[in-house]
Amino acid sequence: MSNIRLRYSGLINFASRIISVATGLMFTLIVTRRLSEEAFGTWQFYTSILLYFTIPSGIVNYWLVRDLGRGKPVAKSGILFTSGMSLISTVLFLILLPIISSEVSIDIPTTCAFVLWIIIAYHTWCFGSVFQGVKPQVIGYGTIIFEISKVVIGTILVGYMRLQLFGAVLSIDLALLMQTLYYSLRLPKRFKGRFSLDDVRRWLKMVLVPLILRAPGLVAMLDVVILTLITGSLLPVAYVKAVSIFAMTITFSEALTVGLYPKLLSGGASKDIEDSIEMVLMFLIPMVLGQLVLAEPLLYLLRKEYGPLHNVLRIALLCYATIVFKEIFSMVIQGIEKIDASENIAWKEVTRSYLMKIPLIELFGSLSYVAILYLTVKILNDLHCSPALISLASIFCSLLVNIILVSYYLKISRNLIKFHFNFSRISKFLVSGVVMSLMLLLFYPESAKSEQIFIATASLMPVILLGVIVYFTVLFAIDSKSRGFLTVVLKSLKIRKSEL
Repeated sequence: MSNIRLRYSGLINFASRIISVATGLMFTLIVTRRLSEEAFGTWQFYTSILLYFTIPSGIVNYWLVRDLGRGKPVAKSGILFTSGMSLISTVLFLILLPIISSEVSIDIPTTCAFVLWIIIAYHTWCFGSVFQGVKPQVIGYGTIIFEISKVVIGTILVGYMRLQLFGAVLSIDLALLMQTLYYSLRLPKRFKGRFSLDDVRRWLKMVLVPLILRAPGLVAMLDVVILTLITGSLLPVAYVKAVSIFAMTITFSEALTVGLYPKLLSGGASKDIEDSIEMVLMFLIPMVLGQLVLAEPLLYLLRKEYGPLHNVLRIALLCYATIVFKEIFSMVIQGIEKIDASENIAWKEVTRSYLMKIPLIELFGSLSYVAILYLTVKILNDLHCSPALISLASIFCSLLVNIILVSYYLKISRNLIKFHFNFSRISKFLVSGVVMSLMLLLFYPESAKSEQIFIATASLMPVILLGVIVYFTVLFAIDSKSRGFLTVVLKSLKIRKSEL
């Protein structure tokens, strides 16, 4: 496992996510400007529903990362099993489609595009899991290919050909296909050995671990159904998803820890955890502070109707920042767990391990979130509150649950392995971020609050660039370790041919 390059893989994946901020924004602008709020809500509704049909992929992908991270040649078994499950899930979706479409209908071409998404997504995620266990930086390159393809294809299908919802879904399909093809070209070195029924039986024997691991996310996604059915409107869903477009960008900082999980699986130390957390905070803090200041003009980039949701976006930023650290501490706990390293592991031992405890805690958190959300939305809807207020309450419910979970995970992870926070260095990140925020307020782009996309973009982008320059200038001036980090980055990014 000395092949896992912690900083390099983290930086490549973070860079790919930063690129995806720009490409994702471009794609979102294309889509939201062509789709009505109801059509956008329909897209989000079906995307959430379809994730339930990809549940079986988690069985393979979870164990692929852990097995490959420990050097077991299981890639072929995982990929072939995934292909079979993708076909079964597709058939199941078609059988249940009449029931689903009775609530929110779609046309036949869009239905076909969603079917194609199921099949391609299974393979893309499976290939990504293979590389997460052995060469995490490849995922970053694949993400770049996906994001660029998405914008190019979306511009043609949605922007130029005006295929609306069908074009938006098909754009994602074809971009995923490009990403999968790239992974396929890098796969031959990993696609060795034979298909092993023993591997499949072992995964199926412990099927509850990855299923329960996915269950919290699937339960949490019921918020889309709750918001839609209780309010009888797609607007609350559209509002939550619209602010999430920007708020979720801060979770890209978690990509800096992509090498931490396989590193811990192979015996990483507390310093790896501390380095990863510092890298995350170096980028997370300015991303949060910048969006807190520029929340309103950012939302105008989508549509003027989303502009009044700036306070919803600010709460969503706090929620997603909490989620970033919840995921990091959860990763630490499960990466340290060694119970599955044995070939002949007893199920009883698994149930007592953190491989099962963490998903169950997450599941309890998701169930709590859904229950609290249901009661909150029901009360607000009966009081005839606005869709904007209902969307704000939805995010508050999520924030509350995640604060409790991240506090608990931090306590467990520090009991398992002693690591520390460098508060002196974190304070330097905060000082740099505050100076950046003051600069953003000084040059606040009022003209960006425009219905015209070119005016909004031209007004906002120079201010964002200024903020980035100010933050890192101040940081490098007051923090010698960050200056040293810059030197390491420049050396690490001398990409060898074998990494391309």
